[in-house]
Amino acid sequence: MKKLSPERLRTGLLAIFVLSGFAGLIYQSIWTHYLGLFLGHAAYAQALVLAIFMGGMAIGAAWIAHAGQRWRNLIRGYAIIEAVIGVLGLLFHTLFTSVAAFSYDTLIPALGEPWSINLARWLVAAALILPQTILLGMTFPLMSGGLIRRFSGSDGQTLGGLYFTNSIGAAIGALVAVFVLLPTIGLPGAMKVAGVLNFVVAGLAWWLALEPEPEAPVAKVTSTPSDHRLSSNPLLRVVLFSTALSGAASFAYEIIWIRMLSMAVGSTMHAFELMLASFIAGIALGGLWVRKRADQTDSPLRLAGWMQVFMGVAALASLAVYANTFAWVGWLIQGLAKTDAGYGLFNLGTASIAIAIMLPAAFFAGTTLPLFTVALLRNGQGERAIGRVYAWNTLGSIVGVFTAIHLLIPTLGLKLSLCIAALVDMIIGLVLLRMHADSQKHMLRFGMGAALVAVALIIAVRIPFDPMTVASGVFRHGRATLQKADEVVYYRDGKTTSVAAVRSPNGNIQIATNGKTDAAIQMQNDRPAALDEPTMVFLGTLPLAMHSAPERVGVIGFGSGLTTHTLLADPRIKSVDTIEIEPAMIEGARAFGPRVERAYKDPRSHIVIDDAKSYFSGQRSKYDIIISEPSNPWISGVGALFSKEFYEFVPRHLNENGLFVQWIQLYEIDDALVGSILKGLTPAFADYGAWLSNASDLLIVASPKGPLPKVDLASLMANEKVQADLARQGIDHPAQLEFRKIADARILRAIGNIHPEQRVNSDFFPILGLDAPKTRFKSIAADTLLTLPVVNRPLLEALQVGSALPGNTPPPSIQHFTADGLTLRARNIALELRGERQDYSANVLTVQSAMRDCQRPWTENQRRQLAFNLTDLADRTIKYLPPSLLEGVWIKPKWVTCKSMPADMNRALAILEAHSLRDYKSMQLLGEDWINNRPTDNFMARYMDGYAWTGIALNKISKQQWEELPEITNKMEQSSSVSPEFSFFTSITKGLSLEKSSN
Repeated sequence: MKKLSPERLRTGLLAIFVLSGFAGLIYQSIWTHYLGLFLGHAAYAQALVLAIFMGGMAIGAAWIAHAGQRWRNLIRGYAIIEAVIGVLGLLFHTLFTSVAAFSYDTLIPALGEPWSINLARWLVAAALILPQTILLGMTFPLMSGGLIRRFSGSDGQTLGGLYFTNSIGAAIGALVAVFVLLPTIGLPGAMKVAGVLNFVVAGLAWWLALEPEPEAPVAKVTSTPSDHRLSSNPLLRVVLFSTALSGAASFAYEIIWIRMLSMAVGSTMHAFELMLASFIAGIALGGLWVRKRADQTDSPLRLAGWMQVFMGVAALASLAVYANTFAWVGWLIQGLAKTDAGYGLFNLGTASIAIAIMLPAAFFAGTTLPLFTVALLRNGQGERAIGRVYAWNTLGSIVGVFTAIHLLIPTLGLKLSLCIAALVDMIIGLVLLRMHADSQKHMLRFGMGAALVAVALIIAVRIPFDPMTVASGVFRHGRATLQKADEVVYYRDGKTTSVAAVRSPNGNIQIATNGKTDAAIQMQNDRPAALDEPTMVFLGTLPLAMHSAPERVGVIGFGSGLTTHTLLADPRIKSVDTIEIEPAMIEGARAFGPRVERAYKDPRSHIVIDDAKSYFSGQRSKYDIIISEPSNPWISGVGALFSKEFYEFVPRHLNENGLFVQWIQLYEIDDALVGSILKGLTPAFADYGAWLSNASDLLIVASPKGPLPKVDLASLMANEKVQADLARQGIDHPAQLEFRKIADARILRAIGNIHPEQRVNSDFFPILGLDAPKTRFKSIAADTLLTLPVVNRPLLEALQVGSALPGNTPPPSIQHFTADGLTLRARNIALELRGERQDYSANVLTVQSAMRDCQRPWTENQRRQLAFNLTDLADRTIKYLPPSLLEGVWIKPKWVTCKSMPADMNRALAILEAHSLRDYKSMQLLGEDWINNRPTDNFMARYMDGYAWTGIALNKISKQQWEELPEITNKMEQSSSVSPEFSFFTSITKGLSLEKSSN
């Protein structure tokens, strides 16, 4: 085999190190998702993965720094390590699922005590990835040592080149993992890709290392064994402590920047990976820049000192850039089209902002490790110095991660934490500059560096970090600050998220995490409840009204505390465990005062800071009710609480007659994504139903065994506290809540069937985390479900799911639910048509006028206006009124006074009367007659075709003749005269047909 030239060999080894870095960051990214499932929060998982990633690499680097000196061919040793990493990567998914199942089913229930459970979770999580990270830690020292042995005399160029190639591969790997691999092959597939890449790297490295390296180069400075000991070598101590502190500061920057940027661009999976890639890219460019300069400088530590100073200054300067970030994001949100292309440009803008903030300081961070290593190599420390510097740097990184999350951010906040980290870097730099200020010129430069540090700190402290801006949620609506009249009554940077409570002039208080409002409550008694309130109240009320003897309840997500407060109004409840991951959320919700006081003061209320799955697993008794109200699914990590695996987990922790309640947003999400949730939920439960609490929040109540109990709200409302809670939402009659039921098990399964190509949302295929950020950006709504109580209420009646509000029950005094307002409008129109009101709307006057003037043929314009107004009035009334309130309107209409109307008009009125009577047989007969004998009046045909077709379909549905439904809906869709609103009807009926055929 022909021997490669030295230059080609060097290029080849650097190229495969790009692939190694690429695979390594796929591991880090995918491990974060895996451990997020196990630990229960993405922020904790990110921190733990970073810590274990760095810790394992430190262990591996430290060990190989000593053992590798005896190896004759370091590159082939590197190849073996890569192959072993590949094997572990291919086995990881199987190992994780087995260990997670054992932990939840056996280990955690056996431990019982919270402290022991938490310790076990962290130890298990560490054990899952530590072996691979130790091996990964060996790769850089092995490749570096092998190249330095083969190409001695250019240590700085070699180290800088390796740092650059590995880091640039890592940056690309972070992006490919979330934007390519996860959407196509999921977490298991991504792990396999990384494993295969390790084998490719191993094979290429083995082939390139045809010959063993020459003996390790002789040190340029004569040294004794004591020179390699930390206690007896001052230079070694300075370098190792400096690189450790520098690593700590760098990773504190990363954690803090990610938290800061999350408030501006949103806490999405895409945003996190873009930030991570920006940080790593800066490190890569720093390694590239320092390649030749490390060898050319006469004092690597002096140059490292300047790099440390500039790193700290750049970190402080990022605060000035960050102050403008919210305005830039607002411009993007307002200026970009709400399309797929617009979302792509938004991500590009997000990446640009992350680069502007992170890259300068990360660039200087990328220069320091090669410089520290070269300084030790020149001091005669030998190739062992590579592993030692790498190990100390990574150990420092662990300290930085945990110090930032558990100490600095919760106690000092994000801004001061960043300043502290920057100060650490600048002090390191000044110490190194002072140590090497061996001339007047260097002392002058040291003084200039000290002055630069002082000026930077003074300016940084004065840069505003305004809660009115950071709590604005600009990534949703484009406003870079809260309204001027708003007041931030609570703000804290917690361990996992930043929490703000904001009071508006109208009396509303809203609580937000990272700028995203999680709940709002109206605090003034003389004002109507906020839009979020019925959701939180009904989450508690519905299962209480359905369960015969609820005693123990678990609530996932504290939010405002109103759900817990509502549950505790029922004296049958003995305990409510509310599980929340962020302590600052509990503190912030105190701003709601008396509206949620039972959650804090009732002795039956137990607030638990933990992950829900872990906490439930550790409980020795089961729950009668479990309520899940996490944050929105587009937030990174939250999608796991809407996954197939979660819904399979929940029934195991419910009592025999237990109930599960799930909140699902129908805003900022589309039908397909809701279907991906329902495909995971519906197989795990025996029966379920769905209610809309307001205009866009879906509440699903599910029973794991047996049919869903009926809602007995009347008995529950005998309780004065419950009655008061419901009255606050405008509910004073049981029928008003029953009216909000929009689906039973058949319909929910049908909604899941509408998009058969959509995968189920799974822990290992996180559809929501990947796709929901796009639907949030595009402001899409799940229209099919939202139109059920509006366009498709006749379908609900045919399925006996729900009916119009009874005539003797007034609509609620607060119209949070869209159909409530439409019902009130329908009743007013009915009064007009019956002549029971003195004022008349324009369309009522039009049809009444036509009926008085029907002796002469109607003109074309009259026919058009009559057809339009007739069907418009029918659309506004028939769906929302029971037959008793349609008497004199469409049933024996009082306003029809003409005795000699055209035949087609009589046919149209007959169809509308059949729909009003819910006479399905007549609907079909009259509808078929209408379709088969088309009216000569084209206007009437165009506007009435929808009623004819739906009448036919509704009769088939009422008789459960599902096999005939697809043909009808296909013909209905092909009818160009059918109104677009009926497309929702056809989509649901198609889903029903598929659901019945699959059963």
